[in-house]
Amino acid sequence: MSQNTNVGNMFLEAAKAKLKADVKDARAVIELYVCNPVGVGEHPDVTAEILKAAEKGAHAEEVLIFLEELT
Repeated sequence: MSQNTNVGNMFLEAAKAKLKADVKDARAVIELYVCNPVGVGEHPDVTAEILKAAEKGAHAEEVLIFLEELT
């Protein structure tokens, strides 16, 4: 395996790790709004915040699936 291939794989794996972290972050945000009233106090439009987190997580999952299909 050439050095360029190794570097390319490292970037690809880093991208996948970031996407997985984005999915976990989105799930944590939704869990916070659903289960922890302390997190809700700062945001009067809880529904919009949940949708925003869901869209971020769904997009990250979609991109992750795309990248995994390439490898």
